[in-house]
Amino acid sequence: MKQWNTLLLSAVSAAILLCGSAHAAEQQQKTLQWPFDRMPEETLRSMKKKVFAHYFSQFPISIDDRDPANDYYQKGYLHPDGENGKHRAYGHFINQRPIPRLPRRVPNWSELDRYDEVRMAAETGMDGFAYNILSTQGHHWNTLLDLMKQVKKYGRGFSILIMPDMTAEFRGHPERMVPALLKIANDPSLFRIDGKLVIAPYNAYAQSPEWWKERIAELKQNGVEVLFIPGFQGWWKYLKNYKDLSIGFFDWGTSTLDEQVRWRRKALAETPRYGKFFMAPVRPQDCRPRAGWSGECRGSELFREMWKTAMDYDAGMVQLITWSDYSEGSEIAPSTGTRWAFYDLTAYYTSWFKTGKQPKIVRDAIYYFHRLQSVKAKHDPTKQKKAFRVNGPKAYDEIELLGFLKEPGVLRITLNGKKHEKSFPAGIHKFKIPLEEGRPEFALLRKGKEVIKLKGNWDISNKITYSNLLYHADGGTAEAPRTWNGPKKIETKLELGKLIRSVALPVAKEKIRNNVTAALPSAPLTEPLIGKTAKGNWVLAGGGKGAVSLAFPEPLKENTELVFHIKSMKTRPANGWVAFFINAGSEDGKTRFGLTPRTEKQTYVSAGWQGTPFKVVRDNFDVEYPAVYRIRRADGKLHLLYGNYPVYSIEESKHGKTDRISMYIGTEKPDGAGLLEIEKIELRRIPGK
Repeated sequence: MKQWNTLLLSAVSAAILLCGSAHAAEQQQKTLQWPFDRMPEETLRSMKKKVFAHYFSQFPISIDDRDPANDYYQKGYLHPDGENGKHRAYGHFINQRPIPRLPRRVPNWSELDRYDEVRMAAETGMDGFAYNILSTQGHHWNTLLDLMKQVKKYGRGFSILIMPDMTAEFRGHPERMVPALLKIANDPSLFRIDGKLVIAPYNAYAQSPEWWKERIAELKQNGVEVLFIPGFQGWWKYLKNYKDLSIGFFDWGTSTLDEQVRWRRKALAETPRYGKFFMAPVRPQDCRPRAGWSGECRGSELFREMWKTAMDYDAGMVQLITWSDYSEGSEIAPSTGTRWAFYDLTAYYTSWFKTGKQPKIVRDAIYYFHRLQSVKAKHDPTKQKKAFRVNGPKAYDEIELLGFLKEPGVLRITLNGKKHEKSFPAGIHKFKIPLEEGRPEFALLRKGKEVIKLKGNWDISNKITYSNLLYHADGGTAEAPRTWNGPKKIETKLELGKLIRSVALPVAKEKIRNNVTAALPSAPLTEPLIGKTAKGNWVLAGGGKGAVSLAFPEPLKENTELVFHIKSMKTRPANGWVAFFINAGSEDGKTRFGLTPRTEKQTYVSAGWQGTPFKVVRDNFDVEYPAVYRIRRADGKLHLLYGNYPVYSIEESKHGKTDRISMYIGTEKPDGAGLLEIEKIELRRIPGK
């Protein structure tokens, strides 16, 4: 342990300097969402003991930036028919998803999401992510590169512990590991001790100690000195063989409470650790629909017991398993099924582990944990092909209420009109009752008055089609409750270049009607409606014989764009299509590409060029009004955008110059109609030019 202590003290010395005086370092920040006041992040990260959360790159906040009601999580992972029906035999790939948001509609939406993940994790006081390297190219590798970028942007001592996964690509191609590490080894976002890069391979025993010795030497020959923390499943079987190479070790741990409190603790007490520090696993639960099983964690007990084990046996580090592996149901990130419960507990226990002192409870909080069904509930055997099992000597049907009490109080669970209560002194206490069908309510009372009251988010019911053995959870403080009622809209500021001038619609004055309403006229339209409202907005309505076709006379120059600010859109399809075309085309009119709003919620991109008839080149994407559509010419390309979000681009070298802008409103049926209300049209320089 002396080697570990010396290395860590050296590693954190620079961070301590950032924290200022000793008094400032001990200063606590009010964190109203938690039952304690947390020390500054940098102070916690300057401490000897380290906490990392295992990051699994398959499950970001959003996979496709679509409306969460219709995105890949909903239609692919959470639906029996998702991913071409591959989940029908067990109902769904995952039981919950990251707390969803509405689309960002910006090009770098995935980068912004990853920054949010870094920020959320860092706020708990943990030291960083342990990144599982599944591959050296493609999505998983690119996610690592972007995560490194976001970690540097956030700063404050947050870092990435490199964790090559020896059961993924490196299993079949171990020769790729060193070249991959050399590409990133000097990046400042990576976790180091005494200036040396730390690598912590998952299932290190996939390669022999001799192989690892050669790879460590190879890295050193290329100017990269590393410290080795191998990971095992059953460390007591392997550590003896790897101890001479390593400064410490980690284990993947267990998913059942019984195993944790019995022989896992016994192994730590009775098995030689050869003076190496232990990176202890801490897991909230493990629930795998595809495998058809769940570990019995008994609500919050496994999570809290694993933290206790880490502290009782003086672990040098903790790995939270996991931040984001939804396929195993082990994530602590804010999620739809466990909300912020395990995330909040992480913040509390991280401070406890790092400081060695239990944080003072300065505000009351309660958290509840329960399954949505009895473990004996009967699934539909015509759909779910086999019964799910609960691993452990016994499965429990119970509801847990966990209280953080700053003073003595009463924990209450109300279910089916019956109140279950128990008095507790100040401190952390659990209260359990048998699970029954119904929707429970939870409360903390003091002197007969409700201090906190929570209505359960889920009904407990044994009338199921597919089994769901995930423990669901929620809770928090009274001062800063976080109630999730649906996806959150993220406001994104429109990024615009310098205004050149406002642009008028190309309409003869005698055709313009003044003071019109933005209401869809009755059909059929015998003539187009072109006019202005009292607020000065343009109204264009057409359909059937009343179609509208407008062509802007001036070509769109390079490095400029036309920006269409659309207030509203209305349609009456009348059993046929209604479409609006905001087009860019060639001078002869034989080539055109256009943004094509078709309903109040969807737009697609249409095109036609010489020898090619009309076609859809980008299928429907979700929109909402007011909306901003943009046609841009830059870098020899035509770009079509919705807000800041690029939806389609073409090379003008392939299709010719597409600098003539036009608008068209048409309908398939004579009694169909459509209307656009336009606030303004602007000619602007593109941003950055």
